[in-house]
Amino acid sequence: MTKNGKAEEKKKINIALQGGGSHGAFSWGVLDRLLEDGRLEISAVSGTSAGAMNAVALADGFVRGGVEGARKKLDDFWHAVAAKGRFSPVQRMPWDVAWGNWSIENTPRYVFFDT
Repeated sequence: MTKNGKAEEKKKINIALQGGGSHGAFSWGVLDRLLEDGRLEISAVSGTSAGAMNAVALADGFVRGGVEGARKKLDDFWHAVAAKGRFSPVQRMPWDVAWGNWSIENTPRYVFFDT
């Protein structure tokens, strides 16, 4: 409500989401905050790569359950992605972890799958 007693109109926003793997997970946090803000209404969303996955999860969740449905769908999606990543064949080897090598680019598994 505004000071004069009229209902405050929500600000409509359009969102374009970038791709890039981990950028998608970061964007999930941003989307969650935007959805949480009751002053905003998302009118349109588009994306590429990980951004497109966020856009689809947001839209599907919103159609099924409104703002809370969209937030839940995004949360479920990114937790599922993280869970599946635990079983990826491209991971650091135990000696990489022990030696503090954070890059997977020189691990045998990465080199095998990269060729």
